[in-house]
Order: sequence, then structure tokens, then C-alpha cells
Amino acid sequence: MIIFVISFLLTIVLIKGLYPLAIKIDLLDRPCVRKCHEGAVPLVGGLAIFINFIICMFVLDLFTPTLLPFLASLLIIIVLGFLDDCHGLSFKIRFAFQSIAVLVVVYYSEVQLNSVGHVFGIEDLQLAWFAIPFTVFAVIGNINAFNMMDGIDGLSASLALVTLLGFFFAAGVPADILEYKMLLLLIASLCAFLLINLFAKNKVFMGDAGSMLIGFTISYFAIIFCQESSGLKTISPIACLWVLAIPVMDTVCIMIRRIKKGQSPFLPDREHLHHIFLRAGYSARQSLVIIVIISSILASIGLVANYYQVPEWIMGVGYLLVFTGYFQLLQHSWLLMRWLKVIHKPVLEP
Repeated sequence: MIIFVISFLLTIVLIKGLYPLAIKIDLLDRPCVRKCHEGAVPLVGGLAIFINFIICMFVLDLFTPTLLPFLASLLIIIVLGFLDDCHGLSFKIRFAFQSIAVLVVVYYSEVQLNSVGHVFGIEDLQLAWFAIPFTVFAVIGNINAFNMMDGIDGLSASLALVTLLGFFFAAGVPADILEYKMLLLLIASLCAFLLINLFAKNKVFMGDAGSMLIGFTISYFAIIFCQESSGLKTISPIACLWVLAIPVMDTVCIMIRRIKKGQSPFLPDREHLHHIFLRAGYSARQSLVIIVIISSILASIGLVANYYQVPEWIMGVGYLLVFTGYFQLLQHSWLLMRWLKVIHKPVLEP
């Protein structure tokens, strides 16, 4: 409780303190074709979460030298995100520095995906020489998945909260170890950000700095908790995918759809799940609640299956079926919107 309360309160103080600074240096998100919010909104949520995390690590005596590579990678990500918020970097520059951040923890902390589990029902599938490139690919993909989901108030942060809580409770009663205290810091910080982002008069956004930060951090913990080599394995790799279902599925499906259209998979658009809800007449708040509920259900399926040790190949087949259904719905978004409009009238409209 001490860790949670300190992190929660400090994040609020930092957001309030950074708010006028953001206005002064023009670190603001303004409405445009893809952004339908009102007025210029300060992009300080990610910076506040990062500063809070660093301060709490030292104030609460959680820092150990073994965490230096992880903290160095966080610094790379937050600086990259800050520059992207200020100047709008190309995807090539973003990918290059995201790769550097991943390689720092791979080589200096030995945090990497060595195995994808028993997804084929035989023995543990080891990645061997492919471990490092696969880790870089997976982490960069997850970073940008959370970045792409940051399209309506609170969505990316709420999906991150669902994921972190999933990791936290996957161990049953979490042990009193450093990694779970770090999870608590982030959970509390995200709760504080969501309180201001969703309910405060002077709201703030996370910005690319924040969405990239939580995407990288979630990847770091996902690898630790799903790999035997870490000594902290509490969840299978396929269960991790269930916990991360919505961000991963949405991003992969959108990129496949863009490629099929002959477009760059890295260009922004308004084809994500939350955009479909908005075009179907749902408010941003209604869309947020529904998507978070769906994400929570899918995460719960993964956690329950992991707890009861359901064979990983069965979980994999189930995941592929859900992914296929999700992809088909996005491929026929006009049909999905029609269904959503039918549901919207009698159920959600006053």
C-alpha cells in the first residue's frame, strides 16, 4: 500500500507540475484530421510516469545495479518519445532507437525470448540463434501496438493497466520481490494518469513518450514472467498473448489490411477498433469501456487457462480462432458498424 500510495500521489503532483511547463514549451497535442479532441492538450503524462518511476525506485530503496540496463533503455525510449511528440520523427528513426533500447536489455540484462513454449504440443520450442532478432521484433511490435492504440482518451493506458494487473495476479499471491514492486509502481502511476486524463478539467495526454514507455515496459515484464531463464516464470508465452490480445491483434490486423491495400503499414489512419466504434455512433467513453471490457475478458481467459494448466497448443488454437474472427470483423468493418449501430440504439442510447 505504501508503494501504491506514494507512486499514485507523486504522479499526480508531477502531472500538475509539468502542466504549465508543457504550455510554455509548446508540448501540446492539437486537434487534426485524426485527432478529434477539443483544444490543445499537454503531452506530459508519459514524462510524469517516467519521472515518478525513477524517483520511487530510489526513494523506496528499490534500485539495484542490475536494473541499470533497463533504466538506460527507459531513458532512450522516453527521450525518443519526447522528440517524437515535439518534432514528429519518421518511423525509421523510431525503429532504430527502439532497437537500440531493446538490445541494451538483451545484452546487458539477458532479458530475451528464448522459448515460445509448448505451442505445438510436443516439447518446449527453443528459438536458439533466432532469440535475439525475434525479441527485437516482438518488443518493437508491442511498443508500437500501444502507441497505435492511443487514439481516444485513456485507451492505451487502460489496456496497459489490464495487462500489468494480469501479470501481477498471474502468480496468485505475488511474492515480496522487486519485480512485483516495480509493477505496483507502474499500476499506481497509470491509475493516477487515468484519473486526470478522464476526469480532470485540465486533462493531459501520455503522448508518444508515454505510449512507447508503457509498451516497452510491458514487453520487459512479459519476457521476465514467461521465460524459464528469468527464474520468475509465472505465465506461459501463449497466455501472455491472451493478456495482450487487443493491442496485438488490432495492430497486426491493421498492418495486414494496409499491406493488402498497397499502403505503408506504418502510416497512421482511422481504421482501428476504437475508430469503428466512434463511426458507429458510440461516444469516446462508451468505446473505451467496451474495448477495455473485451480486453479484460480475453486476458481473464488466458490467466484462467494458465492457472489450470490448459495445454498450450489448445490455448494457441483458441487464440488463432479469436484472431481470425477479429481480422474478419476489421476486414468487413462496414458490417461490424451496422451491428454496432443496431446494438447502440436500444442498449446505450438514453
